[in-house]
Amino acid sequence: MTDFRENFEPEAFDAFSDQFGEEPRKHRTVLISAFEGWNDAGLAATQALHFLLRAYSQSAHEVDHICCGSFYDYTDYRPVIVSVEGKRKILWPETSFTQIDINPELSLIIQIAPEPNFKWTEYCQRTLRIADENEVDEVITVSAIYGDCTHRRPLPMVFHNAADNTATSQSYNGPIGIPTVLSYEAVDSGFISHSMYVSVPSYAPYVDNQEKPNPLAMWNVIDALSDYLDVYLKDDGLPEQVKQWRKKANALARTNPDIAEYMKTVESYRDNQERLDYITSEAAENMIDDAEKFLRDFGWDKTDDAPDMPGSPHLR
Repeated sequence: MTDFRENFEPEAFDAFSDQFGEEPRKHRTVLISAFEGWNDAGLAATQALHFLLRAYSQSAHEVDHICCGSFYDYTDYRPVIVSVEGKRKILWPETSFTQIDINPELSLIIQIAPEPNFKWTEYCQRTLRIADENEVDEVITVSAIYGDCTHRRPLPMVFHNAADNTATSQSYNGPIGIPTVLSYEAVDSGFISHSMYVSVPSYAPYVDNQEKPNPLAMWNVIDALSDYLDVYLKDDGLPEQVKQWRKKANALARTNPDIAEYMKTVESYRDNQERLDYITSEAAENMIDDAEKFLRDFGWDKTDDAPDMPGSPHLR
């Protein structure tokens, strides 16, 4: 299915804007960051961003990098030796920042790196200096976590404004990864900052019998980014990968009774929770309707202030 935004001609819009005196749309640059390791279940976060780099490879160019000497334990992230133009060369782990241009109004700077072992605050500050130097408007961190969900239901997705850090806005208490630290540091540095989390079915590694990129979660990440950025992001070939992965997951459920029972339990719980949420919401609406009916009996209209009730000081 062709998205209407694929046929959008920015030049025509600019000409229209100039003719009628409208200001041209401001260019927007967004840093999107994902880290290998603890926050990358099914490799969904980092591989979703690698997918975008491949999809927009014609415009991709590195804008900066962080040499990782003081941030990593090399027994966890070992350097590699390769042959380059007939000579042997050691490649050390590093963080790359690659810009891709989605359209004349939007550029993405993609940050992909192993999660550092040390000095998270310093690492985040260096990241945000690079963001500032490249005139980044906002920061989005992408994470993937294993959770109680199934491929037969929409994967849970959280898109959180990091500036809203009140206790009532978040219920999680526990260990965090560097995406959370980067999000909060970005807010403290004056950036608009959001955190995105996608849940990956906990049985996903058993579908391919090994840790492979999970196309379903990757697709969810790209789709959520597309919605938030209000732009079509290429997903060429990914829907077909999702279709094939679903088939494998269905086959696993047919041949593994434990996983089949797990899926059934998770889906039953989530269906009941959704039903409860709906009932609770419906009950609240009914209470509001009853209250408004009660107030209307005293001649109150929604646009008015609350009326004086019997027994109030105004009626004594």
